[in-house]
Amino acid sequence: MAFHRAYAFTDACLDNIRMLTCMSDSLSTQPPTTPDANAHAQSSANATQDTATVATRPTPLVALLVLTFACSLGTGSMWNALPFITEHDFHFTKSQNLALAIMEAVVYIAAAFNCGRIVKSLRGHLSPRGVIQATLWAQALACPLPLFLGVPGIILTAFVTSVVGAIMWASIESFLSAGRHGRALRASIGLFNVTWTTAVAVAFYIMAPLFLTDQSRIAILAIGPCCFIAALCLRWFPKIPAPPSDAPHATFIPAVYRPLRSASRFLIPTSYLLIGALLPLLPYVIARLEIIPVLATPVAATWLTMRVITITGMWRLHFWHGRWSTLAVGAALMTVGFTAAVLANSLMMLALGLMAFGAGQAILYYASLYYALSVGHGDVGDAGTFEALVGGGYLLGPIASLAGVAMGGGVNVVWCVLAVAGLASLLALREWWRWRRNPPRDNQPHSALLH
Repeated sequence: MAFHRAYAFTDACLDNIRMLTCMSDSLSTQPPTTPDANAHAQSSANATQDTATVATRPTPLVALLVLTFACSLGTGSMWNALPFITEHDFHFTKSQNLALAIMEAVVYIAAAFNCGRIVKSLRGHLSPRGVIQATLWAQALACPLPLFLGVPGIILTAFVTSVVGAIMWASIESFLSAGRHGRALRASIGLFNVTWTTAVAVAFYIMAPLFLTDQSRIAILAIGPCCFIAALCLRWFPKIPAPPSDAPHATFIPAVYRPLRSASRFLIPTSYLLIGALLPLLPYVIARLEIIPVLATPVAATWLTMRVITITGMWRLHFWHGRWSTLAVGAALMTVGFTAAVLANSLMMLALGLMAFGAGQAILYYASLYYALSVGHGDVGDAGTFEALVGGGYLLGPIASLAGVAMGGGVNVVWCVLAVAGLASLLALREWWRWRRNPPRDNQPHSALLH
């Protein structure tokens, strides 16, 4: 019900904005049409024909959220649970799990970084909506491979889902933000984040009974039906995302958002660096504490549950917008939580560490995505850059962990990971210092920034 109320409120706001915009346009004086203008219009007829199917309204939020939940439920049982499956079913060592995570990250970065060019190159054959549909079918076809091919199947499925997943999520984020601004954008991003983080956490809980058997890989099959449900939602998607609004109050963003986006572009890979370092090691931390296998994924889901709670709070509360302290608090919580979780000597210490870790990651992710989509106005290339930064963190984290394991493990892993994370954080600190020395000026009153 909360989703439906939020959607109705968001849609009503957008209708009011469009009504005012149309009234303003109808009252404005239009310049007379000239022969040159007619010639230009005639020569550009073919170009405008391609954009005739561009949506005049944002993608319906309910359809987008159902698709997001289904996709996240499937990928949650793949990307986040994969280290547990490989450790439990195939007895991967720490080094093997970290190597698999590195492979996933490399292909994810490559696909996400080139997402904008890939979608544009396919424009003559597939619309942006068609690109999402193609990625869903590719994942559905890849998910049964581990059941038939064993370890090679795991590697192939991880490769395929990483490549098409990067393109899929960048495209979904483009549809999410396109045509939405200000309050409507904040509401949609909040619901989007609550939806996908909830789905990932749910996936961890419902797959727990599978670890009573030697066939936990069956969880990967969930990708298939989830992709089918997501594909059904695409019938409510426009072929091409809606263009940005022309309303000045809708397109204006606070000047501080740009340096915050720059800083968060360094912090988001840092946060996923810590995730990429922690997830492949978490099954071995849980085993060291002698937690029974059936409780492994529910315990691991502690940080996912805390992430949902924190993101829900950020969605409902707006005081953090435009504040540098938000990024600092998120980074501190992640650092403390990662250290406590890796070095935990009791279930209580592990749980507290994971809770701090989840809260910090939620803060950094939400803020980074918010600034990226606010400044980028729904461009798939900008969303692809965001996803590439996520992949960069997933790459550096396992590499740093692997170095720590090679040095003897334990506290060495913590020092190696935090050293790499510290270097990335210094780049974010540089953006703050530049802003403090020469803060940009907003050219509209503060009240205009909140709507």
